[in-house]
Amino acid sequence: MSTKALAMNTEEPVLSQLQNRSWRWHRDAAIVLLLTVLALAIRLNHVGFNSLSEDESAKWTAVQEYRQGHFVGVNSEHPMMLKVLAWASLTVGERWNRLASLHSWPTMSPEGWLRFPNVLLGAATTAILFLFCRRLMGVVGSFAASFFWAVSPLAVALNRLAKEETPLTFFTLLACYLYCRAQQADSDESARQWYDLSAIGFGLAFASQYILHLFGLNALAWFFAGKTGLTREPSRFNYKRFFLVIFLTFILANPVVLFPSNFSAILHWLHHDGVRHSGYDFDGMLYLNFPSRLLAGVPWTFYLWLLLTKTPIPILVAVIAGGIMLLRDRRNLASCFFLSLGVLQLAGLSVSGAKWVRYSLAVLPLLFLAGGYAVQATWNRMREKKMSLAFAGLAAATLFALPLLELHTWSSYYSFYLNSIGGGQKNIARYFGPDEVSEFDTREVAQQVCSTAPAGARLATARPMSMTYYVENCGRTDIQVLPLYDRHYVAGEGDLIILEPSRRFFETQRFFDVLRKSDMSHREVRVGPVFASTIYLFDSSTPQTTGREQWTLTQLPKSPSELETKTHKPDFATMNTVVAFLPFPWRNKR
Repeated sequence: MSTKALAMNTEEPVLSQLQNRSWRWHRDAAIVLLLTVLALAIRLNHVGFNSLSEDESAKWTAVQEYRQGHFVGVNSEHPMMLKVLAWASLTVGERWNRLASLHSWPTMSPEGWLRFPNVLLGAATTAILFLFCRRLMGVVGSFAASFFWAVSPLAVALNRLAKEETPLTFFTLLACYLYCRAQQADSDESARQWYDLSAIGFGLAFASQYILHLFGLNALAWFFAGKTGLTREPSRFNYKRFFLVIFLTFILANPVVLFPSNFSAILHWLHHDGVRHSGYDFDGMLYLNFPSRLLAGVPWTFYLWLLLTKTPIPILVAVIAGGIMLLRDRRNLASCFFLSLGVLQLAGLSVSGAKWVRYSLAVLPLLFLAGGYAVQATWNRMREKKMSLAFAGLAAATLFALPLLELHTWSSYYSFYLNSIGGGQKNIARYFGPDEVSEFDTREVAQQVCSTAPAGARLATARPMSMTYYVENCGRTDIQVLPLYDRHYVAGEGDLIILEPSRRFFETQRFFDVLRKSDMSHREVRVGPVFASTIYLFDSSTPQTTGREQWTLTQLPKSPSELETKTHKPDFATMNTVVAFLPFPWRNKR
């Protein structure tokens, strides 16, 4: 064979390899784009539909302070990242809405623009999850895992809130992916670059929320990997450089942490010094919700029940099957990450006494990774058995089409989603009302109050910040909004008292005990499928509020130490009653 012929034979495999690599790159890029657009469209759909929550109202107030140049001591218990992003989004949104009004283009409400950064980050997490999974499994499993994130009602609902968990999850997952690239890099120089990028990702995660355990769980995953011989020896990791980059990134993205007043606010927040109300209504029972109470707070089954009832059944089956596979087969990276960032994180959240639905967001990518692993294993098995395309198509329709169709039926009400295990629509807002309903209807309640309340009225509510925002938007700055949970609040004649089942605390339980049994004039407010609030006009002369019950509402409540020992279970019979609008006495006097 001539030298020329030998050279041609050598070039052909190289060319073929380059072509295959190019095709795989374009295929993966197309999948990432498709799934990211899908996730964005779902999360953006009517994103401004529900009212601002109390925490979102605090973000709104912080943005207004930032615009005035005040950065220190503003919502100090949380980092700057989300507030700066919200500031930029609201500024762009205001300019866009002005321009759109001139050309009849689509516009978005201020609530939507406030949440828009999280919508983008939530959609972008779809892409990062796919890329991360591609380092651990095949394209089919990676597609499934990222698809599950894109259409999961729980992930969608949490990404549509202006809360810190979404950027925390995005930047942590990005940092884990970049760290994986560093571990798998071919050269020392390439590894150093990937480690630097990973450190930047973790720095931005810390600047999103003051949470450190996710960083430690990533290190634990690679510790597990090292024990099973899945890491490169010797290690190319440089501790000093890595932590220096994290620190510099964190300070640059969150410089206010250097001010003593902000650091002091963080410490106060960690010690619950700023907590003015307590209690989480889980399945009708009121529990204390403090991290320090560990297993004595909200039941440890909270997150297990959350995942069982708020995950579409086909996805849930895949996650359970994948979890079992990964726990049985420990000699792969997917198992290391699932055990650390999935199982151990979920166990830690379950032990903590403080539980909120949004805390589960950082666990979801790892659970969907397990689901993708099960899909990949099933696909490999089907190819080995050479099963028919018809069977494969039926399986794909069940796994992918059904969750998408189910999501569509809950459009705009994603936070209320329950699968058949949880009882579906008949049990809406039964289990996780404080997170599902929260301040969902504040806008509607404020509109009712603004149109009927007399001048100078007092309005007592368990959501004072968001209610103040909407009352002022109505132009009723004369209405005095008071925290219903304030121990110093005493009900007065003519007060408007709003009872929100989703905002039932130990400090407000006395109002639920008395007002629901009274004949006071009231109005019930329903938003979509949810009975959300009841507006009462306080009148101590009604027969049901004389004597002991009247004293209960017109005296200071019990001390927190007395309240801690009690729990209350309300009657859920009225949760799905038809909305009634009863006349207020002052309507005919105006």
